[in-house]
Amino acid sequence: MADQVCLVCGKSFAKEKEMKWMHEGKWLAFDDLGCRNKFIGNPKKYLEEAAT
Repeated sequence: MADQVCLVCGKSFAKEKEMKWMHEGKWLAFDDLGCRNKFIGNPKKYLEEAAT
């Protein structure tokens, strides 16, 4: 069962498979290491997209 949606790719994933990263004091979860690394490289892009 999918618990969360990846901020980068929009794919649903189960909490036990998440990859975490702390950004500005808040833990964010991603569906895989690749998405987490994309976010780390350009967090502003993904946060702005998520806000729209």
